[in-house]
Amino acid sequence: MPPVFRPRRFWTSVLWLVFLAAGAAFSCIFGVFAFFTAVLVAVFIGLNEFGRWPYKTNLVICAGTAVVVAVAGIFTWMEITSLFVLFFTMSAYMFYFRDRTSRLIPALETFAASLAKAPDFDSIIENAWRGMQEMAPAAAVFVILADIEGCLYIPDHFGQPGRALKRNGGTPWKVFASGRPINIPRVSTGRDQPLDRDALSLISVPITARAEKLGVLQLEAGTAGAFSEEDVAKLSLAAMIIGQELYMFEASEVVEEEDGVDDPD
Repeated sequence: MPPVFRPRRFWTSVLWLVFLAAGAAFSCIFGVFAFFTAVLVAVFIGLNEFGRWPYKTNLVICAGTAVVVAVAGIFTWMEITSLFVLFFTMSAYMFYFRDRTSRLIPALETFAASLAKAPDFDSIIENAWRGMQEMAPAAAVFVILADIEGCLYIPDHFGQPGRALKRNGGTPWKVFASGRPINIPRVSTGRDQPLDRDALSLISVPITARAEKLGVLQLEAGTAGAFSEEDVAKLSLAAMIIGQELYMFEASEVVEEEDGVDDPD
């Protein structure tokens, strides 16, 4: 896996420019428009991923190269126009992907802050359920916890009574036992035991903290194939936040109990 934070270096941008010049020259000499298009796409992605120049500068470099080639009469303006359509599509997708990523970080930050401000255990669960429901409004959210004996249960939230989960080999029990997330594109009622009777797909991830199993966080949707592996990763981040807050709350309760025992009054 590449590092999340890595320095952007100037020499990588220079290498991509050299590759652009060589590829454009080769394409113009032999008149191969498809190769010219492939070179521009590769350079545009490479400059944005590895170079230190901003997105607009990289777009101007690649678009300017296309205009120069068109003015020189190497390729027709219709071919260059099709190339601009391709760049517009790529740019729109990159902006969409970047915007989607930028929405995730503030959402998780707000989610973590709401759990940190919760004064008691019930508030943590209610804030966790509310925050998850805001992030996944089209799915059924289940925050499942484990008691001291290792039994799974759904705690009370928003006035709805909690309930214990039978050891029926359903998805929550599988995830809790294995400690690995599960993505089920098409639910089997008999095998997967969804908690929502209308669920057709689900993702389930463990809630852990300091190598301690605390429960399971599960999303269920009424459509098949509703979740991707990216959704599993995002749900795992939310479960990690929940697990940390639950662990810190339990640790603080233990300290308070010990202080109460040691208190001579």
